[in-house]
Amino acid sequence: MSGRWITPGLAGLIAGLMLLAPAPARAEELVLALSTREVAITSTYTGADITVFGLIERDANTLTRTGTYDIVANVQGPSGDIVIQRKGKFGPIWLTDNRRRYAKVPLYFSVLSSRPLVDIVDDTIRQRLKLGLEFFLPGASSPETEKDVDDFGFRNALLRLRREEGGLAQNEKAIIMIRPNLFTARISLPAKAPTGLYLVNISVLSDGVPLKTVQAGFVVRKVGFDAFVANAARFNAWAYALFTVLMAIALGWIANVVFRKD
Repeated sequence: MSGRWITPGLAGLIAGLMLLAPAPARAEELVLALSTREVAITSTYTGADITVFGLIERDANTLTRTGTYDIVANVQGPSGDIVIQRKGKFGPIWLTDNRRRYAKVPLYFSVLSSRPLVDIVDDTIRQRLKLGLEFFLPGASSPETEKDVDDFGFRNALLRLRREEGGLAQNEKAIIMIRPNLFTARISLPAKAPTGLYLVNISVLSDGVPLKTVQAGFVVRKVGFDAFVANAARFNAWAYALFTVLMAIALGWIANVVFRKD
């Protein structure tokens, strides 16, 4: 069997060339900082704003880019199951004739950008970065068969209902470029924000090409008496139900005594 041998002199030459070769240029680095890592929900909670501060760092060997930076972000809340029901008319009454159950869907989702999203990314990059709640839902995005049309209708209904409830938002002015490499992003949480872990995925793009994506997170949780009631209802359901029934009976008796007419 024949083969090729590398002489010691040739090996030394190759090693020397490898040492003399310039190190590969490092891509942009993204540093993030959040104004808070925890949002407390109390009885007076009506919503909250969280500010993300971002700094784009560049290596000295990185080639100068002719284009400016664009920033896009998606904020994904805790996941849960959502059931969408469709009503149908049966004679004089309306009844549920079909339903869809979507498992592990983000209960809150927002897309933030520094300018209109259509001017930053195309559909391929948008799907790659998951810049839309529809990319977390099963089913065809362009219906072809009758089943696809039915699924497409439920998907659109879910997206519409999430927008109306404040669980789905898009803000093309939420990210402000203070300097070419410095920006802030404002995350607005609704009054009915679900509790749990929120993930913030921020991407830096140039000429429509993603350069760097960094993830940060914060927690939304109930505190005080609201937290006590929520934990009691979740972990001590029987005791919570019994206490609720007794409280209703006591309030009814007190109301009867106060407003009784002799």
